[in-house]
Parts: sequence; structure tokens; C-alpha cells
Amino acid sequence: MRLIAVDLDGTLLGGTSDKYGFLPAGVDALRQAVGRSKLAAIVTGRDLPFILELLRREGIVPEQEGWPQLIISEERLIHYLDEHGDYVPETEWNEAVERAERSRFADIVPAVASLLEGKLAEVDAASRRCEGAKEEARGFVEVLFSNADSARAGEAVLADWLRQSGLPYYTVRNVAGVSIRHSTVGKGPVLFRACQMLQVPPGEALVIGDSCNDLSMLDGGFGFKAAVPGNAEEEVKARIRPPQGYIAAGRYGDGVAEAILYHIGS
Repeated sequence: MRLIAVDLDGTLLGGTSDKYGFLPAGVDALRQAVGRSKLAAIVTGRDLPFILELLRREGIVPEQEGWPQLIISEERLIHYLDEHGDYVPETEWNEAVERAERSRFADIVPAVASLLEGKLAEVDAASRRCEGAKEEARGFVEVLFSNADSARAGEAVLADWLRQSGLPYYTVRNVAGVSIRHSTVGKGPVLFRACQMLQVPPGEALVIGDSCNDLSMLDGGFGFKAAVPGNAEEEVKARIRPPQGYIAAGRYGDGVAEAILYHIGS
């Protein structure tokens, strides 16, 4: 393995009793990998300010430790750690994917509002859009449901509408939320782009995630080695197959550590 890419929520982040943080084993395994000349990446839907603050809170100082060398934020934006310890955006890519994602935002919003009054209300009367200001800032629509089962049913409704609309977007579910994302974005395609820039063959990248929004990098479509922690959603575990995939017994960061050490040795 030359690169290890890890999701945050439910993967590296979670499983702590006193706060929503990192389990030490996961961080230690990543440090061990970096010490053995591996590249470390964070691949998440969270925005960059959140990620950087979280790293500092958890005692990871990129400008001193030199990792993570790559951060993919919002499942679309690529940032590389430079020699000064700053994260530099891949500007051309980032601007293009954000422009594409925002291009039909004004069309999607009223259509989803109509579905929330009709078919989605039949699935889950409590279903609703994410806060308007947050959606405007991110440039895409997310529908929140009462639970994961309702979100699965709601995703089917939204996916059917997208197929009929002909818009170049797709649905992605993260537990009880379903987002409508542009076809150019997603953890798999964006990480693949970053690997090309870093000259890392996909078969030499280990990706670790837990939820359905991680499947585009976990399902083998881009050729990455895949692993999931023990707390991963069952439908995600069902898509992980050896020899390309590894299902850890440990949960959250313990599972991350298990997967990393399985691939690089202890």
C-alpha cells in the first residue's frame, strides 16, 4: 500500500465514550503507516475548516507531522499538504466540480419541495430538507428522514425522479440523510482523480469507510483495496469481498487500525 484513505464519521471518528472523537488505535496506526512512507488521506463529506479543527483537537498537527498529505472535503474538493504545512486546493478541479454541482440547484430545490409534499411525505411524514442556508453554502440538496429505513425508501423515490428528469445527478444515502449530488462528485471518483495526481495506482490505495456514501470508493469500481470497521452498515459489509476487501472485527478506529495493520504489517 502506498496510500491509506479513511472516512471520518463512523470510521476514524466515533466510538469514544466521553466525546465524539478518535480512538487512539486508529490514529496510532495511521502514524505508523506514515512513518513507513505511506501517504495518509482523509475522505469525507465534512468541510475543510471542520476537518482542520478536528485534527487539532485530536492532537494531529499536519504542519509538524506532515500528514494527512491529502484531504478530500465535501466529497468533491481536493487539498494537498504542501511543504509549509498548508493545504493547497487543486483549484481547476475544485472550481469545475463545484460549478457543475451548483448548476441545477435552482431546478432541484422546487422539485424536491414538491416530492416532500407528496411521495416523500407518504414514506416519512417527518422528512424534510436540510437547513436552507446550509444547502446554499454547499450547493446541493439533502433530505433528512426519521431513520435509516425511511431514508432507504425515500432514496428510491428521489432516484426514480432523477431518472425521469434526465438530470446528471444521483442520490447517495448516509444513514438517515439522502443527498442529491452531481455525477462528477463522490468519494470514489474524486479519490481516483487525486491518486492520478499523486501517481498512486488504485491497487496500491487502501480505502476505509462505513456507510453507503463510502461505497463509490469501497465497491471495487475504481480498483482500490477496501476495508470496513466492524460497525459498518450491513449493506456496506455485503459489498466487501476478498481478496480486495477486508471486514474488521474492531469498531471505529480500532477497526481502522486492524485494517491498516492487516495490509502493511504490525
